[in-house]
Amino acid sequence: MLRFSLAALALILPLEAAQAAGLSLSLTARNADEARALNTAITLYALHRDIRAGADLRQAGRNHTARVQQSGPGNLGLIRQRGQGHSADLTQTGGGNGQVILQFGTGARADMRQHGGQAGILLQIAP
Repeated sequence: MLRFSLAALALILPLEAAQAAGLSLSLTARNADEARALNTAITLYALHRDIRAGADLRQAGRNHTARVQQSGPGNLGLIRQRGQGHSADLTQTGGGNGQVILQFGTGARADMRQHGGQAGILLQIAP
């Protein structure tokens, strides 16, 4: 628990400077237990936001592109873009994948591929 608190503090302190330069933070499950935990969190968020489909795209701003391709049961992909000129491409094959892509600022780019039971969260803040 202490390591997490120190890591969170180390991330928060330089966040303001990182926003000026750009920031990309990726949290990816390394094993099946982590994937289950992340997928549970993503599913709970989707339920909270009343998202009923396997994919949900929300864009605020202008000149964004977003694409989600899914094959297999139980995939969940959420993309949020705010600002301008973002691009996100998410491909999920097999079943049981979960991915959240959050993009803020100007011109962030993401290309994510998942293949059965994977999970992740990607936060991008572009200057």
